[in-house]
Amino acid sequence: GEWTWETGMNRDQCEEFEYIRDYGLMVVYSNWSFLKNRLADNATYRNRELGWVAYIAGKRESRRLLGDHVLTENDLVNEVEYPDASFTTTWSIDLHYPDPKNTEHFPGGEFKSICVHGAVNPYAVPYRCLYSRNVENLFMAGRDISVSHIGLGTVRVMRTTGMMGEVVGMASSLCREHDALPRDIYLSHLDELKALMREGAGKQGLENNQLYNLGGNWPTYKKK
Repeated sequence: GEWTWETGMNRDQCEEFEYIRDYGLMVVYSNWSFLKNRLADNATYRNRELGWVAYIAGKRESRRLLGDHVLTENDLVNEVEYPDASFTTTWSIDLHYPDPKNTEHFPGGEFKSICVHGAVNPYAVPYRCLYSRNVENLFMAGRDISVSHIGLGTVRVMRTTGMMGEVVGMASSLCREHDALPRDIYLSHLDELKALMREGAGKQGLENNQLYNLGGNWPTYKKK
């Protein structure tokens, strides 16, 4: 289905995950049953069958780990600069909410969402968001890094999370070289990490086909 099909928006994404998963499955099968059996003009669906349904759907948000820095809305909106700037996030602050029209019919059990975009300029996220503050040898990359709920709205997309992996890989190589922990790279080897990041991990000659999402329907933000 479309990205707008989403369950559990007002639920605890960690403690109630099993409920969210089961409710999502019920939504899938209930809507399929409606199309086949109750839709007034159901000729298109009457003799069709549902071939496959993922038992666990794509998860937008779950547990995040705390690093030495937590990326917040303030960092993004005010473009706060940090000495350990690493990967760049370019997506808007993209937040999802229950669709009001769906709420009218299924209050508390919504399964359709809307998104609200807050425009931000490209922003370099601190390296300190990529390692754990209390598990000394643990790196993070992906939707589990040290960000707030609103901060996750921009860093969660695939190319951005891919860049996180590149930075973590570079930092890991320095950990091995210096017999160091992730935090030590920030404290004692940051210039070396910056040199690796400037060199990059990709092919410099490839065409840049990344389109920046300007967002802009969140009135507290201004396009720059």
